[in-house]
Amino acid sequence: MRTAAASSASYLSWLPLARQTARIRAIASSALVPHERAMADATVLTAWLTTAQRLEYAPTLRAGSDAEEFVARLADERRVVLEEGADTVADEVESAAEAERAARQLPLRLLETLLLLGALTFFVLTIMSMEVTNGLPGVPTSRELWLMGGIVMTAVLAAVVGRVATRRRDRALLSWAVKRPGQLGRGVPVTRALQGESLGPALVATLAPVLLVGIGIVGMFFGAAVLLLELLSRDDASMTTPALVSLVGAALALLLSVVLGRLRGRRLELVARRARAIEWFGPVLETPAAGPTSEPSGGVQDIPGLGPRSDASSP
Repeated sequence: MRTAAASSASYLSWLPLARQTARIRAIASSALVPHERAMADATVLTAWLTTAQRLEYAPTLRAGSDAEEFVARLADERRVVLEEGADTVADEVESAAEAERAARQLPLRLLETLLLLGALTFFVLTIMSMEVTNGLPGVPTSRELWLMGGIVMTAVLAAVVGRVATRRRDRALLSWAVKRPGQLGRGVPVTRALQGESLGPALVATLAPVLLVGIGIVGMFFGAAVLLLELLSRDDASMTTPALVSLVGAALALLLSVVLGRLRGRRLELVARRARAIEWFGPVLETPAAGPTSEPSGGVQDIPGLGPRSDASSP
């Protein structure tokens, strides 16, 4: 049976994430009037662009180097699209598809896949090693600890590589957009949304808080049990220090799980805002595998961790 402290720690670790998820869904489904959404989209886009990209696009808006002026002019451009719709531009979809193919980051995606396969290999070797080990039950050997370290290292590297690949793809597509007058106001027509999360980052972001909560609960039980035995025996206090270290480590693990959950929620909130800011309002695109999409490409329905929005209003 779980103790009240363990249940409370688990509940508190997931409560902020649930609140952040509700806030993200509210952003995804919010219905703003055109000028309010245009200003919000322009602010997010300006912060997302690099300085070089902003200066390259500024002449098309007749804006100077001032960021506030850039936001105001970009908001006007976006508001026209929201109110009147996007005009048909020749070769826009074809050019975007070519830019998307060029920005796929295949070498990094291949490296990410190899690292994930390496993590899976280490996991299988760890399970096999545990089955043949004749040591104390529940106590990993030095070899198993090295294999577990290999799992963590390869998984973290895969997440880093996947995140770098996503950032480079987004930068490349934004660079394509700033080279075309009016494109930021119209949005970016892509079959796979910007800020899309690959398997490596998604796996680490999902499993890391869960593993930390599990480690924290186990550490709390272990430390409390050892201290109780020490108090009852009154003979040898040699395990008091390890028990206290276990309790402190458990508290740190639970605290870190809460921090990671909050950071994950903030990132998803940022992704939701960016997805709305870059949403394209042209004709419906067809994805290679899934066929026609139900709404314009790059919308908030493609945000990792969120399902299709049901109450979003069209601009």
